[in-house]
Amino acid sequence: MTTEQFFSSLMTICDWDKSGNDDEVLKPLIEYLSQLSDEEIFSFDDIMSELLYALDTRKNFKTACKYYDHSDDTFLYSRCAALVNGADYYKKVQQGKIKKVWTMEFEAILSVPSSAWAKKHNSDIKNYPHLSAFCFETGSNADMWKKSPFFWVKV
Repeated sequence: MTTEQFFSSLMTICDWDKSGNDDEVLKPLIEYLSQLSDEEIFSFDDIMSELLYALDTRKNFKTACKYYDHSDDTFLYSRCAALVNGADYYKKVQQGKIKKVWTMEFEAILSVPSSAWAKKHNSDIKNYPHLSAFCFETGSNADMWKKSPFFWVKV
């Protein structure tokens, strides 16, 4: 799977008529991915993790906090919202041209790969055997957290 296919899957397979119910929006995507090979599911996971990792910067966190009282988790969920709005939207967020994303969340995308794999193998998502290529938790992109003069202290 390529990055283009990743974004195409999100934009064309998800049921955006069900906006407001994230699980229902993602249901067709989970079904689609469950029909693919494990390698394709893992590839979707790896691309998602890489894209989320790329937005994990101290600068973005500082900007996000101007629009919403963010925690580690809510900052991650806002980065998820950047993904589900498509490739062009994601690029504009990356360039700092869209600020509205920092008031949105779409946590449910995080469970798509494990849910698809579990559906495919009639298993529990806890048995998902893949570790994504990048850690996307807030602060994981250490280089991009060092480069900004903003200092954030966890409490």
